[in-house]
Amino acid sequence: MSPAELTAYLHQHIPLTAALGARVTRSDKHEIEIHAPFAPNVNHRGTAFGGSLATLGILSGWAVLHQALTREKISARLVIQKSECGFIEPVNADFVAVSRIGTKEWTKFVATLKRYNRARITVTSSISAKGREAVTHEGAYVALI
Repeated sequence: MSPAELTAYLHQHIPLTAALGARVTRSDKHEIEIHAPFAPNVNHRGTAFGGSLATLGILSGWAVLHQALTREKISARLVIQKSECGFIEPVNADFVAVSRIGTKEWTKFVATLKRYNRARITVTSSISAKGREAVTHEGAYVALI
């Protein structure tokens, strides 16, 4: 899937992503980048709403896994099991999440999934604004066949 196709998929199947204004801008084999505009995610303090930032962290981890599973032609139900954010500094501009899957972790995840029809993997994400890291996200995801 191209970044535009994945964005359309997310907006159709996870409607909240459209409300956030989330847009996939880059997608490689084991990495994804998702941008979100500041305006629809602003809170009463004039900074990005923490829930929007956390959602983008969860979304980018899920999306990089979804893309990787699709490339491997593995049809699995993918869900978030645990989510943890570290808020480093306030965000007052458009922001971007980048998620990566380590090759070693991916290989183990796929092997476990194929053997047991279920597997768990942790994906880390970095959310930045104006070139500065503002939020870290770590998500544990479970895939079920």
